[in-house]
Amino acid sequence: MKKLLLTTIAMILLVLPSSAQIKFGFQGGLNINKFSMDTKVIESGNQAGFYIGPTFLLCVPIFDFEVAGIYDVRRGQVDGESVTEQNANVQINIRKGFDISDNSQLFIFAGPQYSFNIDADGIDEISENVKDWRWKNSDFSINLGGGIKINHVELRVNYNSALGKTADAEFNPTIDSNGIHLLEPKSNAWQIGLTYYF
Repeated sequence: MKKLLLTTIAMILLVLPSSAQIKFGFQGGLNINKFSMDTKVIESGNQAGFYIGPTFLLCVPIFDFEVAGIYDVRRGQVDGESVTEQNANVQINIRKGFDISDNSQLFIFAGPQYSFNIDADGIDEISENVKDWRWKNSDFSINLGGGIKINHVELRVNYNSALGKTADAEFNPTIDSNGIHLLEPKSNAWQIGLTYYF
């Protein structure tokens, strides 16, 4: 995954024309997180987290690139107990803007996100329904969203959808008499935030 990330960044830098403009900014906002499970034995629910970090906007003809490093905290409910997952994210979005006036613009964006687990709660210590829970060291997801930019400030909304499992988990055999079954937990989130470009 690290090789793929470095290759993607290298390809972006290679295709940038000499006329490209680079803007530096800082973004932050709220996560409305959902730990989804492929079973009803373990209940999961929504809870708010947050994200914050620096971002670069590479402005080129036709479309732009967003590259951001994000500290991401996601909280969720598992069997009525709160759990927290902390990640270092690298986002690479392709972005298209549509001018409204001289100083305002609507925009849409989409792209991959690579997440590296920094710290997370052990759910097997919280829920009697879980025998074992192993968070993934890294995760791959897709961002899809849009927003409005006025002068140096933009308001944005996007959905971050996990493409693989966020963790490996097993039922407690005392709960499921048919034996231990592997679960496929995923961490998806709606994100609402602001970005300020200097």
